[in-house]
Amino acid sequence: GIDIPNANTLIVDRADMLGLAQMYQLRGRVGRGVNQAYAYLFHPKNRVLTETAQARLSTIFEASELGAGFQVSLRDLEIRGAGNLLGAEQSGHIASVGFDLYTEMLSEAVEDLKSKSENRPREVLPHEERGEIRKVLIDLPVAAHVPESYVGEIESRLALYQRISGLRTLQDADELAQETEDRLGDLPE
Repeated sequence: GIDIPNANTLIVDRADMLGLAQMYQLRGRVGRGVNQAYAYLFHPKNRVLTETAQARLSTIFEASELGAGFQVSLRDLEIRGAGNLLGAEQSGHIASVGFDLYTEMLSEAVEDLKSKSENRPREVLPHEERGEIRKVLIDLPVAAHVPESYVGEIESRLALYQRISGLRTLQDADELAQETEDRLGDLPE
């Protein structure tokens, strides 16, 4: 949170050791005034950078325009991955209830808090309106995820997960499978 408008130069030694968000935040500490700013990010000359460190440094180098934070965060998600929320190694509450039910429970909790803080009646959410009752739990010992080799971009993979979680009938599932095969080729195991 340092705000020194006259500071126009930042020197970071061993920038290869920092995360992408850390570098972006540090770089944003200079150039807050009217003067041109410079951020020098150094890494050891005699040491080979890891692929991840190289990707982080090149992202910072490329994200020089105003408002590049969103692109930096997307790139950080690509570099580090989406974590275990959508992966085969889910843990915590989401492993107990599943992704779809977890997101619905989360949206209900958020709506509860918002309605209380705004002193208004709680809205009925779409899944509550449908009156869905979950009677079946299928817990198979198989990894059920879309491989990166099939859908490379994280945004597209997340969109596909979202569409899968919204399926309600076998016909909807067949239509999505056909559409996905038409766009991307044979479905993976």
